[in-house]
Amino acid sequence: MNPASRARSELFLLALVTGLAAELVRTSGPLLDRAFAQGVTTAAGVALVTYVAPAAVVAALVAGRRVSGRVVLVGVALLVAARLALQVLGGRIAAVDVAPALGEVRYVAGLATVALGLGVLVVVAAFVSAPTAEPSARDQPPPEPGAAAPAARGSLVARGVTFGLLGSGAVGMLLGTWDSVWRSGVTAWVVVALLSAGTLWQAWQLRDRPAGPSTRSLWVLGPYVALGVQVFANPAFIASDTGLPLVVAGGALAVATLATGAALSLLRPLAGPLAASVVLVIGVWLLFLVAPSVDPPSTMVSWLLLVVATALPAAAARAAAPLWSQPAHPRSTWWLTGTAAAVGLGTALPLLVYQLDYDVPLPFPNGLVPVVAALAVALPAVVQARQGVTVPVPGAAVLSGAVAALAVGGTVVVAVAPASASEVGPPHEAGTLRVLSWNVHYGVSSDPSVRLDEMADVVTSSGADVVVLQEASRGWVLGGGADVASYLARATGRELAWSAAADRQFGNALLWDPARVDLTDLDRIELPYGTGPQQRSVLAATVTVDGTPVRLVTTHLQHREDNHATRLAQLDAIFAAEPPTGPYVLAGDLNAEPGWAEITAITDEGLVSAQDAVGDPAALTSPSVVPRYRVDWIFSTPDLPATAFEVLDVVDSDHRPLLATLTLP
Repeated sequence: MNPASRARSELFLLALVTGLAAELVRTSGPLLDRAFAQGVTTAAGVALVTYVAPAAVVAALVAGRRVSGRVVLVGVALLVAARLALQVLGGRIAAVDVAPALGEVRYVAGLATVALGLGVLVVVAAFVSAPTAEPSARDQPPPEPGAAAPAARGSLVARGVTFGLLGSGAVGMLLGTWDSVWRSGVTAWVVVALLSAGTLWQAWQLRDRPAGPSTRSLWVLGPYVALGVQVFANPAFIASDTGLPLVVAGGALAVATLATGAALSLLRPLAGPLAASVVLVIGVWLLFLVAPSVDPPSTMVSWLLLVVATALPAAAARAAAPLWSQPAHPRSTWWLTGTAAAVGLGTALPLLVYQLDYDVPLPFPNGLVPVVAALAVALPAVVQARQGVTVPVPGAAVLSGAVAALAVGGTVVVAVAPASASEVGPPHEAGTLRVLSWNVHYGVSSDPSVRLDEMADVVTSSGADVVVLQEASRGWVLGGGADVASYLARATGRELAWSAAADRQFGNALLWDPARVDLTDLDRIELPYGTGPQQRSVLAATVTVDGTPVRLVTTHLQHREDNHATRLAQLDAIFAAEPPTGPYVLAGDLNAEPGWAEITAITDEGLVSAQDAVGDPAALTSPSVVPRYRVDWIFSTPDLPATAFEVLDVVDSDHRPLLATLTLP
């Protein structure tokens, strides 16, 4: 293989392995959510073991040897086999009800595959960053032939990792942001088979490449991957953070890919590592500490935030390329093993500590966590690589174009080819309003799985005129990174309104069919924080059905059992902003049980519980598998009485949905 072809294969291999690792990091979110259900301490222990385990993977693969092409081939083959096995388990569980034992197998196997993916990524990055004995002419920008190979290697690693992250986001767009690991069916298998075959083929092509000394700054891969998965390669996050539609975020992903290629080639004289590092840190600061405070953002602010998000991958790659071009030195197995542990922890900590604030408030704004991750990339780049350069890499333009084309294709799919639920609900009954209320737990079931198609079937088969959702996440890693709100709207053919909570990570959603419902006067209201630990909101709108306007209010109140005072204050804020006059519905997860002061405060406003009026008051709603609590409610005014009510026997979330039929005045 000639040097240019070898460099091209190295670039493609690193991008593909990075893409697989990024999907696995997102996969770890729903798996770790199961551990969170058992307590923060349990979750922290499971996460620590999972994300330190890449060190064991590297130690087993390398075992005193240098990282050669054959070592890489073995690691890639193991990763592909594990990923295919995970698809078998994931598809089986998503398709049918299975014994809990199989869910346990998938849980353990999934976390083990996450560790394997990050370990193999470290091995491949170390392999790619090592110069070979035959650098190509294109890898040697004169007049410094001695520094040429490392410079080319740094550019190659930066491109491979960044395009791999962006490619993972682009593939996610093709799938509507719902990763293939949680799907059953032909589409998921085609995606997994193509990625697996491509990765194996590139590793096979490089099987005879000898080992070489790797760069010394590979630990930066950890926070770099975390930023990619959480921010710049996450279209759902970009859409929710900017307040723009998902299709706009998908288009921005394509632009970001092309901008990254330009930043590492055409823009080299204009933007050095220092400027790129400043853009990276300020951009993350704007997205995580400024954007959540502006809800909803104005049009100008939305587009400004979109420009910032689009610039991040180019800035990150431009900053890191010289860093990964540092002179290579022989490294021991123990050094690479330690690097793998640092990469694992560097990936997990920015993601999990940021989200920990929603259950155990941090002593500082949680938005500082991703800012620190950006600093972890930027500061070494400035300190260690002030004079670094980037050089052309064979195949980079092709890879950039391919990823951009995938992003454009995914954007088109989201825009013009909505999914369709398999079940059709009953027709609308004249003179009635059918309401479905459901805490969808950011799409995660107790298996754990992410069952978005099954959720869409529940919505469609209910025949609800309007659907209110709580914990509808948009890009939250703990929920697998899916845009749950947008996906369910597309899959059910409904319009979407969304109100952010928890730093725009998830919130309340309202879905309606414009053919039968006219929605006006949409309001988003922030609720008092009280004793926390999460910021909550309200989504209210006037829905007109059969010519009758009804004020519909949905919310998710604070969740700690002893937070009675906070919930009561939140209810006071709701009734002050949305007094129950005229036909009126209040629905959602109120985190309050029958007989509590919160329920009394609601009934004192003249509202009537549909479940107590016409349903089974003993039917519990949470958790969904073996319910122990009744915390989900649908209330209405007496002039909008309930004639039917049901708690649906559905386990796709950790709550069961409520379905009420109300008679219009």
